[in-house]
Amino acid sequence: MSTDAQRPLESRQQTPVHPYSQGQRAFYGSTWTLWTILLFVGGMTLFGQELIWQGLIALALCGLTVRYAYRIWTWQARRLFFLIVF
Repeated sequence: MSTDAQRPLESRQQTPVHPYSQGQRAFYGSTWTLWTILLFVGGMTLFGQELIWQGLIALALCGLTVRYAYRIWTWQARRLFFLIVF
């Protein structure tokens, strides 16, 4: 009878380890997706009002939030951050 340590690495079944629960993932993913949408709409609105620099900053922040939201939805984020803006 062979032990798990003696089997080759390919034959071992690897179960994915997730650092957070499904509920946390849905909550944080939804929150960051909402921020992405708000920043995108805000950036486009600022472009429409000819506030180019503010629109570019909003779209740059939108790019960062969409990247983080994608990492949350695909289980790639190691830690979850909660963003509140007053």
